Amino acid sequence: MDGLYAPGSELALLPPRGVNNVFFVVVTSVVYDFVTNLGDELDYLFGSRMTLAKGLFLGCRYTPFVICALHIQMALSTSVETCPGISESNILFLGILLLCAECIFALRTYALWNRDRRVRIALLILCLAFLCGIIILVLGCGLQLKKANFTPGCYSQTAIPTNFILTPYILLLLLQIEITGLTFYKMIGYYRATRCRLLTLMAQYSVGYILGGLLFTVVNIVTICFVPGDYGPVLEASQIVAQGLLATRMQLDLWKLDRYSVAPTSDWTEYDQTDLEFELSQRATVAPSGAMPVI
Repeated sequence: MDGLYAPGSELALLPPRGVNNVFFVVVTSVVYDFVTNLGDELDYLFGSRMTLAKGLFLGCRYTPFVICALHIQMALSTSVETCPGISESNILFLGILLLCAECIFALRTYALWNRDRRVRIALLILCLAFLCGIIILVLGCGLQLKKANFTPGCYSQTAIPTNFILTPYILLLLLQIEITGLTFYKMIGYYRATRCRLLTLMAQYSVGYILGGLLFTVVNIVTICFVPGDYGPVLEASQIVAQGLLATRMQLDLWKLDRYSVAPTSDWTEYDQTDLEFELSQRATVAPSGAMPVI
């Protein structure tokens, strides 16, 4: 079909001016999410110690602002000499954002399983594979950009193979399927043992966030394969930013749930699980009747 590309064909690396409207939607979403959650975010940042999870949260929260600033700089650039560096930085920060978001989901799953060794190994294997895929993609795009011919506004028709871009997304999809499977397995096991309200259980196990991240990855893969090359990259970047927003919102919600919903008991033991500060600490044994362990 004219205007579409199939796997194995090539796609434009940077979007044309016509898709800047999508960029405005992304900026609005990022600013809106930041403003509406500012109070909770300040409580979290100043009310908890610095941990790996907090570092990942900061990466997910503030990297979108860097990406937006780079896009503005590209759009307003009149000199093509700076375009390769700006474009490489843009791709690098998109990779960092996606990696931070997936690490948050993986760490949350690891905490949910009470730091089980087998779960840690299973998650680490796919996380490292995904990290390698991101590194290869960023390096490959950097080499391709050095040969690209840019026009004012840092737009280029330089293309890279679709299959090359799909590789890290396939690894990401496998990782998210694993996270989703582990989460549902744990949730169903607790539901069968307690017969509590399923909707409450799904909310406390962050099923909506997990499925949302999986959906964004599937949409990204479909976008890369079937959306016209002019629009594919900007939609892909928008979905990566949305995935980062999902991860930060999940972390804030779980932190609030842990801080305000469960009062400590005499036999309640606090300990750090993957630095996520989501208290699982065997609350299934101390939770009130009809209540659920808080993540």
